[in-house]
Amino acid sequence: MCEPRIQTGRHAIKSLRQRFDALYDRSIVGAGFFEKDEYYVNDRERYWRSLNALLKLPLPRPARILEIGGGQMALLCKALFEDRCVVGDVSDRYVEPILKAGLKFVEFNLMDERAQSSDDEYDAIVLLEVVEHLPLPAYVIFDRLKRLLKPNGFLFLTTPNLFRMRNLIRMALGIEFLDRFMLPQPGQGLGHQIEYSADHLRWQLDRAGFDVVFLEHDDLGRVGHSPKARLARRLLAPLSLRPIWRDGLVAAAQPLRS
Repeated sequence: MCEPRIQTGRHAIKSLRQRFDALYDRSIVGAGFFEKDEYYVNDRERYWRSLNALLKLPLPRPARILEIGGGQMALLCKALFEDRCVVGDVSDRYVEPILKAGLKFVEFNLMDERAQSSDDEYDAIVLLEVVEHLPLPAYVIFDRLKRLLKPNGFLFLTTPNLFRMRNLIRMALGIEFLDRFMLPQPGQGLGHQIEYSADHLRWQLDRAGFDVVFLEHDDLGRVGHSPKARLARRLLAPLSLRPIWRDGLVAAAQPLRS
């Protein structure tokens, strides 16, 4: 039986937040990850809220975790909970902060089915803001990742919500809000190829043979990456009382037992 990964109670959460903030300032902001430093300063709360959502899962301690993407969550989990974490990405261009933190890095291309074989099995696979960049149905990706999970393992992901206010406003104004739907060239990064509604994401998980543990609308504390975006978020904040208009989706799922 898995032990709780954190103690509940106000003082325990406050202590964890203090450790998180110190670690975030030391090892993520200014560490040399893909985005500019301002991005990580603005998105501190998103990482904190995402970490708290991950902590809902009954993972062993330490857990074996594969994060596909930037690697920030893997770094946090290793430092805060001594988890055994691996980071996978299509390129090793921004690998320095990963290796400095003592994490294992593997080249991992979600678009290439041949890259999804491994002798390792994981308690959790983490995808933070990843599936919206992939010009493939999410169920194809989820099915490939399912092979890397332990029988009781979890897939955990966050992704923008199709019905967020930003998209609705741009659609009403006739402004494109998705990148061109295309297959990437080697080494090419893609913008948002597709964004999912909660119902659509649930269908993708079901199609891939997962049982959804939770799937929630959540703003995740986003504040915006420009003065105009930050102002708009403050003005439109009351609308987030309606969940379907919130900025993001947070989901966890387990492979269905045969």
